[in-house]
Amino acid sequence: MMSCNTTPGASGAPAKENAMMNRFHHERADTGWDQLRLGVALAALIVSLLMLLLAGGARAQGVVRAWGMGGASTAACRGLEAVAYNPANLAFSEGMTVGLAAAAADIRNNAFSLDRYNEITGQYLDSADKAQLLSDIPESGMKLDADVSASALGFQSGSFAISFSGLGAGQGNLDKDYFDLILNGNQLDQTIDFSNTWGEGYAVGSAAVSYGMVVRRGAGAQLSVGANARYLQGIYEMHVAEAYGSLSTSISEIAGEAYVATESAQGGQGYGLDLGVALQTAGGWHFGLALDNVVATINWDRDVERREMRLDAADINLMNSDLDAAVSNADTTFAGTGYTTTLPRRARLGAARQFGSFLLAADYVQGFDDRGVTSTSPLVSTGMEWHVSSFFQPRLGLSTGGARGNSASAGVGIKAGPWRIDAAAVTRSGLSAGESKGVGVALGSVLEF
Repeated sequence: MMSCNTTPGASGAPAKENAMMNRFHHERADTGWDQLRLGVALAALIVSLLMLLLAGGARAQGVVRAWGMGGASTAACRGLEAVAYNPANLAFSEGMTVGLAAAAADIRNNAFSLDRYNEITGQYLDSADKAQLLSDIPESGMKLDADVSASALGFQSGSFAISFSGLGAGQGNLDKDYFDLILNGNQLDQTIDFSNTWGEGYAVGSAAVSYGMVVRRGAGAQLSVGANARYLQGIYEMHVAEAYGSLSTSISEIAGEAYVATESAQGGQGYGLDLGVALQTAGGWHFGLALDNVVATINWDRDVERREMRLDAADINLMNSDLDAAVSNADTTFAGTGYTTTLPRRARLGAARQFGSFLLAADYVQGFDDRGVTSTSPLVSTGMEWHVSSFFQPRLGLSTGGARGNSASAGVGIKAGPWRIDAAAVTRSGLSAGESKGVGVALGSVLEF
């Protein structure tokens, strides 16, 4: 490490000191501090990309109609949709359904709405604007979750179904101090902490055998039970095992550290079980209770790796002429040991009834884990499907609570002979497109006989 000293009487001292001052400010930005600011958030950003590309929280073949009705489908689902929402309703499913292709994509953050994004994009931000931006971010940090899934094959005949689909979930969180540093820079006598940075994401293939059966009949009512037995093939998993970091600025120096450790695997196997109960009453009401992922464990044992990234900086000051030497970093990857993950559990209670050409439905969802789109905060969904004709059914829905807050949805089903196409769009954390903090779209196609 080198130092450069000047004396009051030295020739050219003021110019040399000014040059050193300018070099300090420029090199502090260019030789390590961008890495320090980004290093502790790197794992969460990687996971966010994985979520967009790989994760799938629901079986695409069954979500399209449900999304159009705000997600209220536990009592209203039939055919292949019952595999995703309540296998007990297979006992009340008639005919045969062949799932062709379906895709669903959903992304949300907890801080910025579309209107807010459009307001600040390309604008000069003064101190008041920056303070407002920071106030938009919760104290827990900015969270991003995403849900992308696709299905290409499914078959249902009466009370039996077999399906192949993608499962997954993902979320990432960036500490609020990270945005404070970006917007306001490092202030004198301030310590910025990045420790509340984390993330996880996975992609899993699922092959499910599903069955529903009536267990009791009487007085015009029927009670059924059902189950999905699933083989889970792990495709990819990554999570932040540990992350911390800080940056301190004093009158004499700038110092900081950042550390991120991630664990990942490229294969694993597991099994899952979903259970459901359904009731049809003589008065035309339908009720359902579904328990998702009662058992859902994946043992990740293929190509397991642990990656550790570390960045340290000290003695960053005007007297240090070698700023590169003041910053050290290391990036190490080595073989890891296998580990086990579980899929998030949740319970859904639903009711539905046909009123003439209108089907009305409502769901109450209680998650048992705060992971991805599953939340321990209750979610209430309501939806409507209007049977205008045998080939055209528009849908509307509203939901509140859960991980995504207030949401509005719209969808449509179009049927030509046995071929049915369903489409849906959903806002997230906002009832209008402008105030929403996310969006979901879904499209699917089936043959019904």
